[in-house]
Amino acid sequence: MIRKFLLSASLAALLILGISTQAHMALQQSQSGQQADQSKQVNGKVTAIGSDKKSFSLDVNDGNNKRTMQFVLDEKTQVQGRVGVGTDATVQYQPTNDGKNVALNIAPLSPPQ
Repeated sequence: MIRKFLLSASLAALLILGISTQAHMALQQSQSGQQADQSKQVNGKVTAIGSDKKSFSLDVNDGNNKRTMQFVLDEKTQVQGRVGVGTDATVQYQPTNDGKNVALNIAPLSPPQ
């Protein structure tokens, strides 16, 4: 009798743990999907790179207006090819709640053929 009770309690605990884990994974996937949806992309010329190599500035033409955008890099940022000051580049980025633009992907623009 006690064995059946312990077995039932163990199975119930495993079932609850499994449901909890699935719900947590679904929530994480939903949040990562929202972050991907919020990413933006701009093209421009790299005008400065921070001395720590963790930030850079990009001059962007926005219609008739030229503006400079600041970006920070993190451990997930992917740089494809060589990008330096003067390079025309495409930057995919994620705005953060504290006003920073975290670069997700940086790639030099191909020169016109």
